[in-house]
Amino acid sequence: MKRALLILSLLLSAATALRAQDADTLRVKPVTIGLIVQANFAGEHMYIAESSLSAYPGFGAEAGAALEYHMTRYLSVEFQLLLALQNGSYFAANQDPGFLIWHRRNVSYIADMRLWGLDIPLYLVGRLPVGSGDLRLGAGPFTHLTFDAWCPGDSDFITPYKRIISKDDATGDKHYALSDSHAGFGLLLGYEFPSGLQLNLSAKYSITDILNYESDYSHAHPYKVSLGAGWRF
Repeated sequence: MKRALLILSLLLSAATALRAQDADTLRVKPVTIGLIVQANFAGEHMYIAESSLSAYPGFGAEAGAALEYHMTRYLSVEFQLLLALQNGSYFAANQDPGFLIWHRRNVSYIADMRLWGLDIPLYLVGRLPVGSGDLRLGAGPFTHLTFDAWCPGDSDFITPYKRIISKDDATGDKHYALSDSHAGFGLLLGYEFPSGLQLNLSAKYSITDILNYESDYSHAHPYKVSLGAGWRF
């Protein structure tokens, strides 16, 4: 704990020093907040060999808030909280389809899926003056928490997020086929106008395999592409 606090203190001190060195050119507040509204295209790079089940992505929506700490005029750290609704479909696959994005070869429809959750990305953002505004380029880790997942209009199919595969002998806790949380890395590309209006494009991919049982052939890695607007105050 002491080491973590020391590292955090050193990082904050370095950021403060950088911002002080760039004080003459800093044209924004040290800390700003904003609102974000986006459409998303989200799915899972999934293949569960035991049931020949895979996933096809769909369109959804998300909204939330962002807090940005400006270390210098050209460098900042941005923290986001985004409530996200994601849609897609489950398919039976004859072979590992990899990313099922633009086609549906060798697959048959099983059920729709819907997911409600929270994305928490943390970006290191660089700003490049372009025209009257700034081009924003960011990258960093993110965490996702799934609150609920269900199959609308299909009461017979149980989504893997709620499919029980085992129970803890000591506590009785249920273990589901898919984990309700994952983590990975994201990229951000955007443009901010002098008014504070932002246009943003982001992509996220989970390095976490959210399958909760061992398999040499099965895998499930969520991914998402989001496009929308923001407003920084």
